[in-house]
Amino acid sequence: MNSKRIGNIGEAKVLAKFVEMGIPIYIPFGDDEKADLIAEFDGKLNKIQVKTSIKSKNGCSIFDLTSSTVHRTNGERRKYLNSEIDYFALYSLDRDKIYLMKVPDNPMSAITIRFEDTKSGMKSRVNYESDFLIENVLKI
Repeated sequence: MNSKRIGNIGEAKVLAKFVEMGIPIYIPFGDDEKADLIAEFDGKLNKIQVKTSIKSKNGCSIFDLTSSTVHRTNGERRKYLNSEIDYFALYSLDRDKIYLMKVPDNPMSAITIRFEDTKSGMKSRVNYESDFLIENVLKI
């Protein structure tokens, strides 16, 4: 599968999950928008950027949180700002799980979400799956 198809699958899964949860969804027109979806929750319209991870390993899924135009002449890889989008919806293709994460004040290039305990037993600064599952974040 190419990256465009993988991204389309992630967007479709996230869109379906929002609809299943009864959350109104609006779709921006065109491919050059920062947000993939607009979702209405918490009393406002939230700009959502969907990111898809295709393979989990060592008890975690890693998501790239950047926008890439490296395939174009003078392309670049850049981090999203919280002035551009409100949330990342993260879809794990191999685990069929959807996570929701508010865009941080300090832009990030990636996030690791752990679904198994670390081998070292470390607990601090670990992003556990239960804290990011869309159902737990939205409490619906």
